[in-house]
Amino acid sequence: MKCDGYPPPKPPKPPRKRTKAKTASVKLVPIPLGTSIHDVPSLTSHEYQYFQHFLQLTSTQLSLSAESTNFWIRFVLPLGHKHESIRYSVAAVGASHRLFMARANGHPNIGEIQNFMIQQYNRAISSIIPNMTQNCTENLQVVLICCLLFISFEGLTGRYDEFIKHLRAGLALFNSKLPSSTFEDCMITEKLAEMFCRLQVESSNFMPIDEGASGVERWYRNNAIQGSQSVAPFNSLNEASLVLRQLDVLQDEKPWHYEGSDGVDKELLMTEASQRLQKSLDEWTARLDAFCNLRAEGLSAREEQQYDNLCLRQKYWQMVIDSYKGRSGKEGPSPKLFEPFLVAARKAAAPIIALQQPTYSLEGDLISGLTFIASSAEDEEVKVQALDLLWRLNRREGLLDSRDVVEMHELSRALSQLTVTPRVDEHWKPKAVAGIPSIIERLRKYLEA
Repeated sequence: MKCDGYPPPKPPKPPRKRTKAKTASVKLVPIPLGTSIHDVPSLTSHEYQYFQHFLQLTSTQLSLSAESTNFWIRFVLPLGHKHESIRYSVAAVGASHRLFMARANGHPNIGEIQNFMIQQYNRAISSIIPNMTQNCTENLQVVLICCLLFISFEGLTGRYDEFIKHLRAGLALFNSKLPSSTFEDCMITEKLAEMFCRLQVESSNFMPIDEGASGVERWYRNNAIQGSQSVAPFNSLNEASLVLRQLDVLQDEKPWHYEGSDGVDKELLMTEASQRLQKSLDEWTARLDAFCNLRAEGLSAREEQQYDNLCLRQKYWQMVIDSYKGRSGKEGPSPKLFEPFLVAARKAAAPIIALQQPTYSLEGDLISGLTFIASSAEDEEVKVQALDLLWRLNRREGLLDSRDVVEMHELSRALSQLTVTPRVDEHWKPKAVAGIPSIIERLRKYLEA
């Protein structure tokens, strides 16, 4: 596994001399941030500023969980007190998130923010290398956390080729034995697996099929939550999220796997796969409903947001399953098929749109679900509704940017209306290496030809 940094923007000033602390084995125990955030060792005023930005803003966007169960607040930031690789990575992501927002708001000091975030990113890359060379299970969690932070950094800056490199490296690490000796170890590892699994699924169209993916899939198969096929209520929304994510991995056969098949039993196999997936989804829905019914005190505002996103994911699965039920006919999917997801998407999108600024997350299914509708719906009104919501969202989830999706569809429509087949130099290659920007660049080139 190799980590590449940025070339420095300009020769840095000589760093101040500091006494380097000896590396010691550290127990991964959360620290209450309220009393310790001011005691982070070795932070300069700039680093402290962006560490705080990460705490107050970035962490609540990266995760949809309530603050009490937010992975970044509960585990990552406390670990940043003890591991300089995490500390530098957090400051770099905080600065890149600030830049992500500043570009939309016309911030006057963009260059200053950019120089700082590159400096912190390169420091993080340098400081993580010793952890990567030491054969220690505890270090694996630190490396995986930094890997997720690097993925966030590259997602915010739009360097999707580097995003995928870090993602593939992280997925491969799940082939190693990860810490599970304590309750905290298990919680951290489970959340890491869930996030890497989601990122793998959402980025699969831009990744080699046979590289990296087997690691997290193998982890899920070996560590599937006991009783995930039961009807017992979930213990928490986080458990519900983890079990729902298992559908991506533990359901070997999905209806769309047979889409390109010419076999005589294609329709039967698609039907059977749909029925198995539907059964698992129905069990999950019953368990979530039972959990909510037992919560006499109701859900907090933040838990409501997490619950809404879980419902959105459930409706996404249902929409996809239903869309394959009628594939044998000549008619396209009915507009009514997409309505439940659109209703849930409008509800989940409302607080995001109300912010009136770009947002970034490693979680969420708004963009992937609306993109599915924009690509699958034949009814023009339904397609326009999905694209309009994507544009107003002004949101990026992983490497999927809502406004990039809209531009891609507009260019595709324009290309489909050409009466002459465009010709492009076969040696031409887009500057964007990965993600939707590379598709946009190709479409523009064809339209200019």
